[in-house]
Formats: sequence, C-alpha cells, structure tokens
Amino acid sequence: MPDSRAASEISNVIRYERLQSGAFYADFRRDKRLNPEVYHCVIQREGTSEILRWSQHRTLNAAIRAARAELKRLSLKDKEKHEAELPGTSVQPT
Repeated sequence: MPDSRAASEISNVIRYERLQSGAFYADFRRDKRLNPEVYHCVIQREGTSEILRWSQHRTLNAAIRAARAELKRLSLKDKEKHEAELPGTSVQPT
C-alpha cells in the first residue's frame, strides 16, 4: 500500500529549472507549506551524490544569483585544477 505521507510530501514540493556550469549543477526547491517562503538551493557535481553547498533564500531570484556565483567559482576552480594536472611542455634552448 502506498504511503500517503510520502505522496503528500512530493505534492508540496515545487521544483524549478536546474542551472548547470561545467560538471556542477544547482537544483532549486520550495515547500509550499512553509510561510514565509524558503527556496532551497542544492549544488552538486555530476555523477556524485555529495552535496557541495546547500543554502536557503527568501526569493527564487536570490537563490539563482547565489547559485550562479557558486557554480562559476566551482567551475573555475575545477578548470584550474585540471590545467595544473596537465603535463607541461618545456622548451629547451638550441
């Protein structure tokens, strides 16, 4: 028999479009039962279940702004890490 509480929980959660930057993404949720409204922003890396950042905001726009800044920071850090791991080429004087 289905759990009616679980169905109720799902119907009260509003999901918004995902933001993505490189290997990182941000998901947004709002529970319709909360007053005042609270928007949750969860940032993760593709392929993992680890939550890198979880924040709450009073508006969806504030959550999106914070997510964009954090995604940009994480993507830049990841890019720099990968560039540092590439074997360097040295030029020998002739």
